[in-house]
Amino acid sequence: MKEVIRYGVTDIGIVPIRETPNETAEMVNQLLLGETVEIISHEGVWTRIVSHFDNYEGWVNASQIRGLTEPDYHHWVEHPDRRRFPYRSTFAVGESEHHIQIPCGAFVPASYRGIEWFGEEFQFRSEPVRIKGKTVLDTARAFLGVSYLWGGRTDGGIDCSGFIQTTHMLHGISLPRDSPDQYRFGEHKGTRLEDAEPGDIIFFKYKDRPISHIGFYLGDGRLLHASAQVRIQQIDPNRQTDKQHSFNEALSEGIEGIIRPYQPVPTQPILQNHETQR
Repeated sequence: MKEVIRYGVTDIGIVPIRETPNETAEMVNQLLLGETVEIISHEGVWTRIVSHFDNYEGWVNASQIRGLTEPDYHHWVEHPDRRRFPYRSTFAVGESEHHIQIPCGAFVPASYRGIEWFGEEFQFRSEPVRIKGKTVLDTARAFLGVSYLWGGRTDGGIDCSGFIQTTHMLHGISLPRDSPDQYRFGEHKGTRLEDAEPGDIIFFKYKDRPISHIGFYLGDGRLLHASAQVRIQQIDPNRQTDKQHSFNEALSEGIEGIIRPYQPVPTQPILQNHETQR
């Protein structure tokens, strides 16, 4: 009897997770190269999956997922060299001239020369540039200028909660995907800007949505967040004359809560260097 394939792995650099099985449906999240999923069902060329990383459920194009038998799945997730890729998105080429995109945060067996992809060695086309810093905030600053993309998780485009999730992921800290869940996940410390310290995470409300935005507090009223692009803005009404950073009045008036920095949990190894609300 033919074995039912229950697992899959992302087979290209970035796979859109869509709300419904349609190419024009909203992209609600992304899968990165090497991340694994549980396969729930099929509908034509579409496969309904649950991401093992953040338990996000949605639809992906079946051609972008490699099905894995249970032994192959365990072999992949237990690979001793499988790491989160700490460099800016890049490309590598295999022995068969097959090219592959490697986004920052990809979960693959990697070295300083390239990656291993199911028995084939891929060499970087150019030397990768490190994006992971010494601290989460250092890494977050390295994303400055990245364009906003709803559902995005990489330096090719990212949304506000994806920005928080990805920068922590690169430091071995696993967080929920969406900002309301991230708020419930944290240690609350106050609701006023005066309560915030550098490194804290600030959550914002908008109209009838109690949690609609999120960003890193840098101190002196400055917020590092993904809005139009990853940028720093001023949210302290007493510092509206800040000539270096534009003042965001809506966020200044919409603080819902502040949480302390998420603490590292050694759950995922990192390659070391020698309307869902977002």
